[in-house]
Amino acid sequence: MSTIDNERGTRKEALRRMLKLVNSLLARADSGPFREPVDWRALELYDYPQLIKKMMDLGTVKRKLERQQYTTAEECADDIRLIWSNCKTYNADGSDFFLLAESFSKRFEDRYRKIRSECDTGDQKLGPPSAVAASSVGSTSTSTKKDSIGTEPPSLQRRTQFGANLFYLSGMELGHVIKQLELKCPKSLQSPPAGVTSQEHEQLEIDVDQID
Repeated sequence: MSTIDNERGTRKEALRRMLKLVNSLLARADSGPFREPVDWRALELYDYPQLIKKMMDLGTVKRKLERQQYTTAEECADDIRLIWSNCKTYNADGSDFFLLAESFSKRFEDRYRKIRSECDTGDQKLGPPSAVAASSVGSTSTSTKKDSIGTEPPSLQRRTQFGANLFYLSGMELGHVIKQLELKCPKSLQSPPAGVTSQEHEQLEIDVDQID
């Protein structure tokens, strides 16, 4: 089998596994808010289309998969991430819907990471996730050092890609990236809120907008 045929085969397998993943999310009892497009008219959420520019839901993703409208699994993953992002954009931080979207996002990324490691999802051109994240840290640090000679800060697209790649890292890889940020861009690491101990604050937040 040629390299091209093998690539097509693994991409097809990745999309098949994405459909299986979407079906498993749809089968969950708590997936109700994400199964179909938000009926903002019936719910009288008249500001919804103003805040959410591209609506997405699991039912739509499933139909697009079944109709072979995705070229790669990464295109599908982008749509799925949009579901959680839309929910978190419209609903208040800490609300039931916001927390549900965060839970689904983590569950999805955990399973997508396995698909990505075993199949061609269409984003391998970025290189291994740890290498991409590390290179992003290195490049942002270099740009800081060279500001005096007119080097541009990292673009929004590069910072966004860096943030997305963090989901794919193992604990050891993420620890390496955090160490690099501590050395080269400490302001991007957000400390626990005042009055909250390190034991209570289990998640360290990385503010990619602060990476310069």
